[in-house]
Amino acid sequence: MLEDIEAIKRLKALYCHLVDDAVAGDASKALELVSLFTDEGWADFGDFGRFEKKDGLTLFFRDVVPGLLSYTAHMVHNPVIDIDGDRARGRWYFEVPSTLKAAGMAGWLQGRYDEQFVKVDGRWLWLSITARFEYATPFDQGWAKVKMFSL
Repeated sequence: MLEDIEAIKRLKALYCHLVDDAVAGDASKALELVSLFTDEGWADFGDFGRFEKKDGLTLFFRDVVPGLLSYTAHMVHNPVIDIDGDRARGRWYFEVPSTLKAAGMAGWLQGRYDEQFVKVDGRWLWLSITARFEYATPFDQGWAKVKMFSL
């Protein structure tokens, strides 16, 4: 079970690197990330939308996110991972210093990920990612002054 927990932690760390690289302009990293989902996988990013299956996930990670942001540095912490055979659930907090592409403005994104995984042929893959934003704020103002701004 500890090996499974570590494999899921590694998968989540890889997610952070791949998203950041895709935002920086390497679309191949978005495709690599999508390959880590099951064929029926989906991601729900609240106001950004819900994206289903490989085509929807590709649209989100290759086009939507890099279209909104020109820089991100995803950081996840406080993992809680529960294993149940070949299925698992993971929860993390996330913090993402970022730059909004259109405004050229630095900001902070913060919230929680709630994820489901399945082990296929000895490899953990995502079934789903749900992201809930707790704040999206300009860097120079902070969440106490501006809790949510429009991306």
